[in-house]
Amino acid sequence: MNSEKNHIYKQIIKYIGIFSSIQGLSVLTGVIRNKITALLLGTEGMGMMSLLNTTVIFMSQATGLGLSFSGVREIAACKERGDQEGVERCATVIRAWTILTAIIGVAVCILSFKWIDKLTFTWGDHSLHYLLLSPALALMAITAGETAILKGLHRMKALAVIQMVAAVGALAITAPLLYFFDQAAIVPIIVLIALVTMLATIFYSFATVRPRLGDWRRVYGRWKKLIGEGRPMVKVGLAFVTAAAMGSASELIIRAYLNVEGDLDTVGLYNAGYLLAITYAGLIFSSLESDYYPRLSAVSNDITKINEQMNYQTEVTLTLLSPLMCAFILLIPVIVPLLFSQKFNDAIPMAQATALTMMCKAACLPVSYVMLAKGDSKIYIRLEGLSYIMTIAGVIVGYKYGGLTGTGIGLTAAYAMELTVNSICLRIRYGLKQKAKLISYFAIQMGMVVAVYASTYIHHDITRWCVGIGITVICTVYSVKYLKFSLRH
Repeated sequence: MNSEKNHIYKQIIKYIGIFSSIQGLSVLTGVIRNKITALLLGTEGMGMMSLLNTTVIFMSQATGLGLSFSGVREIAACKERGDQEGVERCATVIRAWTILTAIIGVAVCILSFKWIDKLTFTWGDHSLHYLLLSPALALMAITAGETAILKGLHRMKALAVIQMVAAVGALAITAPLLYFFDQAAIVPIIVLIALVTMLATIFYSFATVRPRLGDWRRVYGRWKKLIGEGRPMVKVGLAFVTAAAMGSASELIIRAYLNVEGDLDTVGLYNAGYLLAITYAGLIFSSLESDYYPRLSAVSNDITKINEQMNYQTEVTLTLLSPLMCAFILLIPVIVPLLFSQKFNDAIPMAQATALTMMCKAACLPVSYVMLAKGDSKIYIRLEGLSYIMTIAGVIVGYKYGGLTGTGIGLTAAYAMELTVNSICLRIRYGLKQKAKLISYFAIQMGMVVAVYASTYIHHDITRWCVGIGITVICTVYSVKYLKFSLRH
């Protein structure tokens, strides 16, 4: 048992390290890309590029049926059983659905490009831009399907290389094209980035599971049979897409409320504060979808193993995140002026409060993934819907009584309630529960992060820094020792 636990701990730490590094590289190249775009195109060009890119991503997610997520579960289960024929069959089903979603995405874009233009732009005619972006939807659909195959087979190094190629490739494509062609390069840039990402993905996925497209009819029968086999997978994928749509709607409601009760500056400050916290915590969260979810899916029929994976992942995530959140709270007054400007200083208290939210999120995410790994789409959608309602309520109540800082505290309360509800649901529905040791460990780590946050209210500068640094050092030492102890026992 100790040997197995040691192996799982090392695996979790290894892939969190790999994907954190890649995430850091992506953030760095993204910052450089945004800087280049801002310098060469100005605010108007940057806004157009952001709007076109966001729209394409939304359409890709809406027409992709969640294959990049749901396909992982089927492949991982076959791999865990050692069923190579099943792996190849699942891969073929995923690829059949991938081609279908690529066709749907392109068709939707071609049929609705004029309507999308009217919806997103109030000036000029940008319908041709959306029409020319339709190939990007096909490329992104193929990438999504092949990524699911790699995740399901736990090809983590390949996924890391693909993300690195995509990040560096995006920067290499953006800079010269914008320099020579200005705004005319925006559409080609989006399509070329999608192409580079797809080529990198299929290079590894085709080497892992050789495509048998020409043998479909002979080996697996008609397309209708392939599509029929993929329906349970698409059902789970649609649950994921529906939850994502509810998440987008909740974000829209929150920002609309802040705009009505406050103003656009309030919305901008809220967005900046939340973005900083989630980007920083994302360095740790980045491995959950690529590493944790496939591992969980592989043992989805074994409650004991699911419980072990959930508890181990939560422990390691909290151990690595808590010192980072302590440092984040301390350093955010220095970070904000460097990344933004002095005008965004009012977002600092909100960002510091949101660091507490990230601690609750670290404990909540491993629990939420269990329902997807089990294929329990109905309960997943219901709990996600309830979660977004609590999030909206938390922000509204927090803003009403605590202003912008109150929104961060409201988000923390919402995630704490979500963690409680999800944990109770998992215990009732599957018999899963967090270990008592894990609950006390979460309380200790959360307590130290709360203590650093409380120290920000000390008025004397030297005292505030000394107290904050002291608690951060204690948290770091405690986390390192706990991790070493866990690896030995």
